[in-house]
Amino acid sequence: MGREKGNRALASDLERHEAAATAPVVESASQDKVLDEKYADGNLKEINAASVALAAAVAAQKPSLVSKNMLKLYCIMALGYLVSTMNGFDSSLMGAINAMESYQASFNLSGAGSTTGIIFIIYNLGQIAAFPFCGFFADGYGRRKCIFVGMAVVLIGTAVQTAAHTKDQFMGGRFVLGFGAAIASGAGPAYVVELAHPAYRGTMAGMYNNFWWLGNILAGWTTYGSDLHLKSSWAWRTPTLVQAGLPSVVMIFILFFPESPRWLIAHDRPEEALAVMAKYHGDGDDQSHIVQLQYREIIEQMKLYKASSAFFSPSENAWYDFKELGNTRPARYRLFMVVAMSFFGQWSGNNVVSYFMPAMFGAAGISDPSTQLLLNAINPIFSMLAAIYGATLLDKLGRRVMLLAGLTGSLVTYCMLTGFTAGSESKPDLSYGVIVSIYLFGIIFSWGFTPLQTLYAVECLENRTRAKGSGLNFVFLNIAMVVNTYGISIGIERIGWRLYLVYIGWICVEIVIIYLFFVETAGKTLEELSDIFAARNPRKASTKRTAIAVDGRGGVLAVSDDAKESL
Repeated sequence: MGREKGNRALASDLERHEAAATAPVVESASQDKVLDEKYADGNLKEINAASVALAAAVAAQKPSLVSKNMLKLYCIMALGYLVSTMNGFDSSLMGAINAMESYQASFNLSGAGSTTGIIFIIYNLGQIAAFPFCGFFADGYGRRKCIFVGMAVVLIGTAVQTAAHTKDQFMGGRFVLGFGAAIASGAGPAYVVELAHPAYRGTMAGMYNNFWWLGNILAGWTTYGSDLHLKSSWAWRTPTLVQAGLPSVVMIFILFFPESPRWLIAHDRPEEALAVMAKYHGDGDDQSHIVQLQYREIIEQMKLYKASSAFFSPSENAWYDFKELGNTRPARYRLFMVVAMSFFGQWSGNNVVSYFMPAMFGAAGISDPSTQLLLNAINPIFSMLAAIYGATLLDKLGRRVMLLAGLTGSLVTYCMLTGFTAGSESKPDLSYGVIVSIYLFGIIFSWGFTPLQTLYAVECLENRTRAKGSGLNFVFLNIAMVVNTYGISIGIERIGWRLYLVYIGWICVEIVIIYLFFVETAGKTLEELSDIFAARNPRKASTKRTAIAVDGRGGVLAVSDDAKESL
C-alpha cells in the first residue's frame, strides 16, 4: 500500500516536472520577483537549466560520486574507454616506427611519399569496410557482444602485422586490425553514453575519446624504448605486438559487465533495463526520480517508434537498412552533426601532428631519430591531461563553448607553428618555437575538442539509430583520415610547412559552421534531444535555458522562461 502511494506521488512529481517544462511563458519581471521571494526563505533553490525535468530529478536525489554502485559504474566506464585506445595506439605507433631505420629497411621504405601514405591509410580502409557490420552486431546481439567480436578480430590483425616479412602481409594485418577496431568502436561509444549517469554524462562519456591518448602514450614510449634498446626488426615488431594488450583486457571482461539499458528495452527486456538503471543511476532505488524519468522517456520513445515506423519489425529495421538515418528532417540534421564532427575531428590539423610529428620536427631541423621519438612520446602526456580536464568542464561550460574555444586556440597555435617552421629554415634556433607550438596545439585541441570527437556524434543520434550512426560516423571519420593522411604524406614531402596554411583556413571555416549550426546537448537526457532536433531552428532551441525554483524533493514550484540563449 505504501509503495503504491509512493509510486503515485512519484508519478505526480514527474508529471509536474514535465508540465513545468512545457508551461506557458510567464511575465519575466513578475516571475523573477516570485523566484526571489521564494528563494529568500532558504528552503528553495534556483537552477538555470536546459531541462526542467532532469534538473528537478537531480535536485530531488543528488547522486553520490563515491557510492558503492557509482564506483562500480566507473569501472564499467573505464573498460569501455579502453576501446578508444586502439586508434590512439595505431596513430602514434605508425608515426614512430616510420622514423625507425629497421622498419624502413624491412619494407624498403623512405619514410614519406605515396607508399608510406598507403600503408598508413590501409588501417582506415579496413574500418570503412567494417561499417555494414557494426549495426548487425551492436543492434542484433548487443553492445557487449559487438565489442567482444571486434576485439577478437583486432587480435588476429595484430598477429598478422607483427609476424609480417613482406609489405603486403604487413598491410593485410593492418586492414584486419582496422576492421576489428571499427566493429568494437561501433558499439563502444554507444555503450558508454547509454550507461553514463545522465547528471554527469558529459564527463563520464567525454572521457571515452580521451583514452585515445592513453593508447598514444603507450605506443610512444614503447617505440621509444624498443628503438633505443633493439636494433633488429624487433624494434618495430615489439610495439606492434604490444598493440594487442589492452584489446585483450577488454575482450576478457566485457561479457561480465551489464548491457545497455536502452538496448534491453528495445529488445523487450524492460525489467532488466530498469534494474541496471536503478543500480547504477539510482544507487539501488528503482523508484528514484532520475531512474523513473529516464525509464519513462525511453519507454515512451519506444512506443512512438512502434506507432510511427514499426521499429520492432525486422523488415523495417534490418541491419543493412540505413534509411532511418536520413528519412526525416530531424534525422538529416542529426546526420549533418555526425558527418561534420567526423571531418572536423580529422581536418583540424591534429592528424598532421599525430601521424607525422617526427617528420614535422625534421622539417624544423631536429633530425636525430631518437630525439624525434622522445618528443613524440612526451607530447601525448600533456594532451591527455588537458583532455581529462576538458571532459570535467563539458557539463558546466557546454559542448559549443568547448568546441569553439578549443578551435580558436588551435588556430592561434597553428599560426605560430607555421611562422616558426618557416623561420627555422634560416634561423635554426626557431626550431624550439616549433616544439612549443606543437605541444601547445596538442594541449588546446585536446582540452576543447578531444572529449567531444566521439561523444557529440553519439549524443546526437537516436536510440534506434545510435549503433548504425556510430558506424557511419567511423566511415566518414576514416574517409576524412584517408584523404587527409594520404594528402599529408605527399604534401609534407613536396611543399613542407606551407601545407599548414591549408589547415589555418579550414579551421576558420569550422568555427563559423559550429557557431551557426551545432546544437547544445549538455543538460538534457538523450531522449529530450528529440524535441531539439524537431524544432524549426535546432541550434537556437538547444541554447535556451530556463530558471526554475525547486524544493528539497525536486518539486518544481516556479518556472521563469525568458527564452534566454547561451553561446
